[in-house]
Amino acid sequence: MAERKYNPPRNWEEEFAAYLNENKTLACLMLKKAEEFADFDILTHKVNGKWVSLKWKDFAEQICAVAKALIEMDILHPGEMGGIFSANRAEWAIADLGILSIRAVSVPIYATNSVEEALHIVNDAEIRILFVGDQEQYDRAKKVIADNAFLKKIVAFDRDIKITGEDSMYFDELLAVGRRAPQDATLQERLNTANPDDRLTLIYTSGTTDTPKGAVHTHRTFMSGIYPSSMRFPHTGPQHVSLAILPLSHIFERMWSYGCMSVGIRIAYCSDPKQFLEVMTDIKPHFMTSVPRIWEKVYGSIHEGLKTAPLIKQKMFTWAERVAIEVYRNKAAGKVSNKLLLAQHTLADALVMKKVRKTLGSERCDTYHVGGVALAPEINEFFLAFGINIIQGFGLTEFFPVCVGFSNNGKIGECGPMIPMVEARISAEGEIQLKGAMCMTGYHNRPEATAACFSEDGWFKTQDIGILTVEKKNGEDLVYIKITDRIKDIIITSGGKNISPQQIEMLFGQNLFIEQFVVIGDNRKYLSALVVPNFIILKDYCQKNGLAYSSHDDLISNPEVVKFYAGIIAERNELLGRVEQIKKFTLLLHELTQEGGELTPTMKLKRKVIGEKYRYEIGRMYES
Repeated sequence: MAERKYNPPRNWEEEFAAYLNENKTLACLMLKKAEEFADFDILTHKVNGKWVSLKWKDFAEQICAVAKALIEMDILHPGEMGGIFSANRAEWAIADLGILSIRAVSVPIYATNSVEEALHIVNDAEIRILFVGDQEQYDRAKKVIADNAFLKKIVAFDRDIKITGEDSMYFDELLAVGRRAPQDATLQERLNTANPDDRLTLIYTSGTTDTPKGAVHTHRTFMSGIYPSSMRFPHTGPQHVSLAILPLSHIFERMWSYGCMSVGIRIAYCSDPKQFLEVMTDIKPHFMTSVPRIWEKVYGSIHEGLKTAPLIKQKMFTWAERVAIEVYRNKAAGKVSNKLLLAQHTLADALVMKKVRKTLGSERCDTYHVGGVALAPEINEFFLAFGINIIQGFGLTEFFPVCVGFSNNGKIGECGPMIPMVEARISAEGEIQLKGAMCMTGYHNRPEATAACFSEDGWFKTQDIGILTVEKKNGEDLVYIKITDRIKDIIITSGGKNISPQQIEMLFGQNLFIEQFVVIGDNRKYLSALVVPNFIILKDYCQKNGLAYSSHDDLISNPEVVKFYAGIIAERNELLGRVEQIKKFTLLLHELTQEGGELTPTMKLKRKVIGEKYRYEIGRMYES
């Protein structure tokens, strides 16, 4: 094994033990914070098209009302599972913490999950009560509950949802039950007897290669991630807001949001990522979590839009971008920019960069975290240079978080720095392996799968290949992780070459005309690709260039369009080694979706499913 890399010498374990002793569980922590921040706003979400905020004291009152209703209805007992099947909204957090307050376990289901996917989780976790967000999720839940051995009650968040039967009720009805219930003493007893090692949640893996598994997290494992992460933002509080755009059913957003709450930061919920820019300009968040694709699209839109801008505007932007990047690179390298360059930077900021930040609602940006897959270095550098502090984090459903960026400590192309209380090493095979109290306790009812996740000496195996680097800042060793491959995704060509498809997909996915890009080539003599065009941008291109079409089918079969995409691929191929280059490609008519079975709820590619579904198109690319 390679040398182990440790975080700075500070007694984090002792500090955390005191923190855990004081707060015990996530529910206890949040109810204490409600007393501390009583009259401050904590949750903001849209109701009937208008932003509405909830104060801490009202948040706590509703959490307790949910908890007392669950006790009164005798539907959920300590250690049993309650589920939440909804997009992001204030009621999501209220229901979640209400379940946790009675020492029960909260299990999220992605709002986009099908009936079959939801049924698997309900049965595997033995969910007793399910909170749902809209009509679509309610209708799916009704199909799940039919003759189900476990699920007994559905609670609909919205009054607009049409419910039927005694197995269903509205959220406000549940709150009313709790407010009337004489269960204050029982609730207090549950809180008093709560244990950090109580189960907090099951979070189901994305299921890229097999059936989703429920990663078991306790209050200890969650708070082990929350505490050292929140300590990196010591001067934050109710004056700050974090935008929750990733689904709360994912560990990234859920833990980050609760970490923000633990220091008083207000959470604004975005239920539809398609409304990203509108919500950003409304909320102007200091913090957020996101995925690279959002920023790739923004970057592409900015630079594509410049092509039709007046020449003077193009030149001004190009100049400002050059100046911004030069100053950023000097600072990153520890060099001082000369006075002339700094003066130009001040002018460029006033004329261009400030306007970009305002357009993106990023005037108050402190740290915007990205994760899931790598963010292209040139895109990351562009936003950093323009004063939008985007930093790559790292973590897994089973072990979260590992890396949390803060202040100006992000590094382009790497994740980090690592948080305290985590150890990392590189195995002899190059795999990143981890140790830390934020690791799951195992997979629910899957002892063999659990055992397979750990090395013989107890380190968690991430399945990611990478390297560790150390940088000293202010007397502190900051450890970064650079991920180079994903073991499960590595393509081995018939010539024996090992190739990482994710790196290539990221490179091509930066182009605004490409919506999705899938590299093919396992056990084949060269790489090919399935390409889903960005039809909105492509139609605009065709109209401007006089290319007639009547349907998407016409578009992808038009020789001029195919030639156009061949040019895009040829241009990007120049940045790749010979064996990494895309030799042939096929334009696809339909987007890859979760509903179609090609994507997981976290938008990861199900390569086996894609390979089977498009075997004809793939086969044609390898005909001699």
